[in-house]
Amino acid sequence: MYRIAALLLVLSQVAAFVPQTRSFAGFQNVQPLQQSFDGDAGWTGEVVSNEGGSIKGCTMTQVDGSTTEWTIFIDGVEADLGKFSEVVYKKLLVDAKTQRFQGFRPGTVPPHLLATYKAYTMDEVCRETTSEAMQQNNIKPFAGAREDFEFEKFSIPPPSKKKKGGKKKKKVVEGEEEAPVEEPSWRPFGSMKEAISGGWTPGQSFSFVATSVKGQQLQEGVAPPINPLSGM
Repeated sequence: MYRIAALLLVLSQVAAFVPQTRSFAGFQNVQPLQQSFDGDAGWTGEVVSNEGGSIKGCTMTQVDGSTTEWTIFIDGVEADLGKFSEVVYKKLLVDAKTQRFQGFRPGTVPPHLLATYKAYTMDEVCRETTSEAMQQNNIKPFAGAREDFEFEKFSIPPPSKKKKGGKKKKKVVEGEEEAPVEEPSWRPFGSMKEAISGGWTPGQSFSFVATSVKGQQLQEGVAPPINPLSGM
C-alpha cells in the first residue's frame, strides 16, 4: 500500500525526473513538495479508497509466451481513483503557486499549464496504481519497470448533467409501468491525451489498461534474487 511517505517521495522527484523521461511541458518549474498531508482530512495515503486499501476491479493477464510480463486492467468503477488523483493534482498546484511564471503575478499558475498538470496527475496515478497492483499480486517489478509502463484504452465517467429548474416530472398513469432509467455509460478513449481532452479532471476515477508490466512472480515464503535480470 502506498502511503503518505511514498507519495511524497514520488512527487519530490518531479522536477528532476519528468523533463528527461516524460514529455510534460512546463514541469521545469516544479520543485520538491514539502507540504504536509495533514490538511487532507479523511485521506491516509492509499491509492484507492476501498475498505482495506486493496485495489478492486484489477485484472492481471500474463502475456503469452512470457513468464515475466503482464497486462493489467483497472476498472475505475470498482477501483475508485478519484481521491488519489485529486490529492496528487492539489499538491502539484500548491507547489506551482510558489513558483514565478514570467508575465503572471506571484501565486498564479498560467492557465495553459493546467492541462499539463492534469496529464502528469493521470500518468502518475496510473503508475502508482499499476505498481500497487503488482505488489498485491506478489510480483516484484524489475529495476526501472515503473517507468516502462505504457497505458491505453482509457474510460472516463460520463459528464454530469446539469439540473434544469422548472422541469416537471412526468406523471405515471395508473397501471402503467415506469420506464427504467438507463445509467449513462463510461466513455472510451484510446489514449491518456484523448481522455483528458474528452473531459477527465482530477477528482474523477477512470479505467485503463497497463502494458509492458514486467516483473518476477514471487512464491509465498521465497525470497527474491538480489538483482533479477529484466525480461529474462
